[in-house]
Amino acid sequence: MKQRAFTLIELLVVIAIIAILAAILFPVFASAKLAAKKTQTLSNVKQSALGLITYCTDVDDYFPMAEYGDNDPNYPHFTWTSAIFPYVKNGDQGVDSHGLTVSTGKDGIFKDVAGPQVSMTDVAAEGYYFGVNRLICAANYDGGQPWFNNAGQVLPSMSQTEIDAPADKILIATKGLNNLADKWNYPWFVDWQFQYIDSIAHTPGDASTVYRDGDTSKNPGSPVYSPIYDTDCSSTSAGAWECAAHPRYRYSKVAVFGFSDGHAKAIVRGALQWYKNIYVKRGGITSASWTYGWYYPQEPF
Repeated sequence: MKQRAFTLIELLVVIAIIAILAAILFPVFASAKLAAKKTQTLSNVKQSALGLITYCTDVDDYFPMAEYGDNDPNYPHFTWTSAIFPYVKNGDQGVDSHGLTVSTGKDGIFKDVAGPQVSMTDVAAEGYYFGVNRLICAANYDGGQPWFNNAGQVLPSMSQTEIDAPADKILIATKGLNNLADKWNYPWFVDWQFQYIDSIAHTPGDASTVYRDGDTSKNPGSPVYSPIYDTDCSSTSAGAWECAAHPRYRYSKVAVFGFSDGHAKAIVRGALQWYKNIYVKRGGITSASWTYGWYYPQEPF
């Protein structure tokens, strides 16, 4: 009996159909995968925010510092991830050069699963996929150095009771990551107004009159736009610290934020409001403070 085989044209038609289906479905699969990663990161941010809030219950309602100390051999670097680890019992841990057990925020609930991979075997390789609001969780890098303490630069973190409208104030955010050989990263995200918007239209002294308040630094054409703000540090952005300090929109122009009341949500790029969501009037800042000096001698409003 004679058997019929596929012709070359029939095979080519089948291959073409498969290619068309693949072209249609692969983006769908990629989108579904990214959505799943966003869901996991949203959960991680929420758990980290709740860990920060739980920490407050043991220290008179005060949030932990974003960081203290530095990389000087005499002064260990201690950050918020290490402070809340006993409460969350999840994430990375390692022993640093001072013999202290620390968490550098690169695994477990401290991880943005869409971010670059960081070495899990090198405790000196810092993660900090998430950064805290340093107006709430004070950043005292170089704390411990005599010149830093004697200058009166060490600031305390804020208390939960000091924060007005905690449901509006961002406590923690997905942020840029430095994945270069020098291994450093920021455990906080930048809070300065000029890093987000070139100006805020309002009646001076009356914050209620603010009517233009958005993260325009992410919009091409803005006077303050920089593509570095929207990337992870690489060899092309070496020396530009902003790439590791800004909120990072990895999920189709969406980033994940945790708020001071414990809830978390995703916010599309450009919708973040600096005055409403980031700025917290804390006071107590002196002219000696190089970390917060931009806010001195007066508050923005």
